Amino acid sequence: MRKPPAPLGSVLGIKMSSGLREAVAYRARQDGMSDSAWLRHLVLRELGLESETDAVTGPRPRIPPEELAALAGCVREIGVATQHATLGQTKEVIASLGRIRGVLIPTCVGLAGRAA
Repeated sequence: MRKPPAPLGSVLGIKMSSGLREAVAYRARQDGMSDSAWLRHLVLRELGLESETDAVTGPRPRIPPEELAALAGCVREIGVATQHATLGQTKEVIASLGRIRGVLIPTCVGLAGRAA
Protein backbone atom coordinates (compact mmCIF):
# COMPACT_ATOMS: atom_id res chain seq x y z
CA MET A 1 0.00 0.00 0.00
CA ARG A 2 1.33 3.42 -0.95
CA LYS A 3 1.99 6.02 1.69
CA PRO A 4 -0.06 9.22 1.23
CA PRO A 5 1.92 12.27 0.15
CA ALA A 6 3.23 14.56 2.85
CA PRO A 7 1.34 17.80 3.46
CA LEU A 8 2.44 20.72 1.35
CA GLY A 9 4.59 23.36 2.93
CA SER A 10 3.90 27.04 2.48
CA VAL A 11 6.85 28.58 0.69
CA LEU A 12 5.73 31.71 -1.13
CA GLY A 13 3.78 34.64 0.18
CA ILE A 14 2.32 36.00 -3.04
CA LYS A 15 1.14 39.59 -2.87
CA MET A 16 -1.60 40.61 -5.27
CA SER A 17 -4.15 43.35 -5.69
CA SER A 18 -7.67 42.80 -4.41
CA GLY A 19 -8.93 42.64 -8.00
CA LEU A 20 -6.49 39.88 -8.91
CA ARG A 21 -7.23 38.03 -5.67
CA GLU A 22 -10.97 38.18 -6.43
CA ALA A 23 -10.39 36.95 -10.00
CA VAL A 24 -8.31 34.01 -8.73
CA ALA A 25 -10.96 33.12 -6.15
CA TYR A 26 -13.70 33.32 -8.80
CA ARG A 27 -11.87 31.06 -11.27
CA ALA A 28 -10.88 28.62 -8.53
CA ARG A 29 -14.55 28.32 -7.47
CA GLN A 30 -15.58 27.78 -11.10
CA ASP A 31 -13.07 24.94 -11.35
CA GLY A 32 -14.09 23.48 -7.97
CA MET A 33 -10.74 24.19 -6.32
CA SER A 34 -9.36 26.20 -3.47
CA ASP A 35 -7.42 29.32 -4.46
CA SER A 36 -4.08 27.75 -3.60
CA ALA A 37 -4.84 24.47 -5.43
CA TRP A 38 -5.89 26.43 -8.52
CA LEU A 39 -2.67 28.47 -8.45
CA ARG A 40 -0.57 25.29 -8.01
CA HIS A 41 -2.25 23.66 -11.00
CA LEU A 42 -1.76 26.82 -13.07
CA VAL A 43 1.96 26.91 -12.22
CA LEU A 44 2.42 23.18 -12.86
CA ARG A 45 0.67 23.46 -16.23
CA GLU A 46 2.72 26.55 -17.19
CA LEU A 47 5.99 24.83 -16.26
CA GLY A 48 4.99 21.51 -17.85
CA LEU A 49 5.54 19.65 -14.59
CA GLU A 50 3.63 16.89 -12.84
CA SER A 51 3.36 16.41 -9.10
CA GLU A 52 1.41 13.63 -7.42
CA THR A 53 1.29 15.63 -4.21
CA ASP A 54 -0.22 18.64 -5.94
CA ALA A 55 -2.65 16.48 -7.92
CA VAL A 56 -3.96 14.96 -4.68
CA THR A 57 -4.65 18.43 -3.31
CA GLY A 58 -6.37 19.51 -6.52
CA PRO A 59 -10.03 19.75 -7.46
CA ARG A 60 -12.55 18.87 -4.82
CA PRO A 61 -16.30 18.99 -5.00
CA ARG A 62 -18.06 21.83 -3.24
CA ILE A 63 -20.96 20.56 -1.20
CA PRO A 64 -23.96 22.88 -1.15
CA PRO A 65 -25.32 23.76 2.33
CA GLU A 66 -28.56 21.82 1.77
CA GLU A 67 -26.57 18.68 0.97
CA LEU A 68 -24.37 19.18 4.04
CA ALA A 69 -27.54 19.41 6.14
CA ALA A 70 -28.87 16.22 4.53
CA LEU A 71 -25.59 14.41 5.23
CA ALA A 72 -25.66 15.61 8.85
CA GLY A 73 -29.17 14.14 9.05
CA CYS A 74 -27.74 10.82 7.84
CA VAL A 75 -25.20 10.84 10.64
CA ARG A 76 -28.01 11.38 13.16
CA GLU A 77 -30.04 8.64 11.48
CA ILE A 78 -27.09 6.24 11.85
CA GLY A 79 -27.30 6.89 15.60
CA VAL A 80 -31.02 6.10 15.54
CA ALA A 81 -30.39 2.90 13.57
CA THR A 82 -27.71 1.88 16.06
CA GLN A 83 -30.11 2.36 18.96
CA HIS A 84 -32.71 0.23 17.22
CA ALA A 85 -30.11 -2.43 16.46
CA THR A 86 -29.04 -2.69 20.10
CA LEU A 87 -32.70 -3.25 21.00
CA GLY A 88 -33.14 -5.90 18.31
CA GLN A 89 -35.67 -3.78 16.39
CA THR A 90 -34.96 -5.07 12.91
CA LYS A 91 -37.85 -3.33 11.12
CA GLU A 92 -36.80 0.04 12.51
CA VAL A 93 -33.15 -0.56 11.56
CA ILE A 94 -34.18 -1.40 8.00
CA ALA A 95 -36.36 1.71 7.84
CA SER A 96 -33.47 3.88 9.07
CA LEU A 97 -31.10 2.34 6.54
CA GLY A 98 -33.62 3.05 3.80
CA ARG A 99 -33.78 6.73 4.79
CA ILE A 100 -29.99 6.93 4.90
CA ARG A 101 -29.72 5.24 1.50
CA GLY A 102 -32.29 7.63 0.07
CA VAL A 103 -30.02 10.56 0.91
CA LEU A 104 -26.56 9.11 0.39
CA ILE A 105 -26.99 7.63 -3.06
CA PRO A 106 -28.31 10.76 -4.82
CA THR A 107 -25.85 12.96 -2.92
CA CYS A 108 -22.85 10.79 -3.84
CA VAL A 109 -23.95 10.59 -7.48
CA GLY A 110 -24.27 14.38 -7.51
CA LEU A 111 -20.82 14.83 -5.98
CA ALA A 112 -19.30 12.49 -8.55
CA GLY A 113 -20.92 14.49 -11.32
CA ARG A 114 -19.59 17.80 -10.00
CA ALA A 115 -16.05 16.42 -9.56
CA ALA A 116 -15.89 15.15 -13.16
